[in-house]
Amino acid sequence: MVRKKSTPVRNLRNNTLQILTERVESLERERIERENSSVICLEVPNTDDDDGVVEERRRRGGRRRHVCEVCDKELTSKYSLENHKRIHTGEKPFKCTVCDKTFTQQGNLTTHSRTHMLVTPYMCGTCNKACLSAGHLTRHLRTHTGEKPFNCRVCDKAFSDKSALTQHMGVHTDLRPYKCDCGKAYKSGKSLSKHKRTQKH
Repeated sequence: MVRKKSTPVRNLRNNTLQILTERVESLERERIERENSSVICLEVPNTDDDDGVVEERRRRGGRRRHVCEVCDKELTSKYSLENHKRIHTGEKPFKCTVCDKTFTQQGNLTTHSRTHMLVTPYMCGTCNKACLSAGHLTRHLRTHTGEKPFNCRVCDKAFSDKSALTQHMGVHTDLRPYKCDCGKAYKSGKSLSKHKRTQKH
């Protein structure tokens, strides 16, 4: 059986959401600046530094550490940077001993290993569905509760999972972060996958 080369979708989605969110915020700032063009402000806008990156950089004297050379993303540690680089290189050093499937991170292999077990510690109390991780169970429970905790900052539309929000954010920008080797680019990974299936690559 020939396996298709898979991409680390979760990391790609997180990175894409960050890129799209930053682009939407940038466009919104530009729109506000155009509307208020008669007022000149020399102050740097507040970027809502929720994760403390800007404050941490100030403490270090403005130096950035652990920055990806490919996409310029700043990470919190050397270990995180090494893991992140695998998104770009496609390296998958962690291999399942049962089915030979490979992974970019040890945690993903651990989660996958549960598919080979008969029992999992993450069971839905409503329908008894077995989930592979606490995160999978949390997402599954939203199908019963109807909870939608991920809100679009532009139009306030709500989603039950982060990946749906990531895909939706493409509606508000012209960014097409999912690129094919042939040069075409798409707003969603789903569209790129469809393109690859229908084209001879």
